Amino acid sequence: MKLANMDKKAYTEKEKLVLVSLVKEYGACIENKKTDGTSIQEKQNTWEKIASYYNAQPDINIHRTSKQLKKL
Repeated sequence: MKLANMDKKAYTEKEKLVLVSLVKEYGACIENKKTDGTSIQEKQNTWEKIASYYNAQPDINIHRTSKQLKKL
């Protein structure tokens, strides 16, 4: 139930800035238009890495999954 509540918490401006920074850093991979199995797996791994870095930030109080961050 706690996980469901995290989906509904609004992102703060700081959280959005952190995510934008990470997406810019890894944009070449996650914006790759290829849809083969290797590329899809690489994108998923990159989103997991982004989520890990995002959640490790000291100003982030609510941990988000890669799926939640990708949706934002």
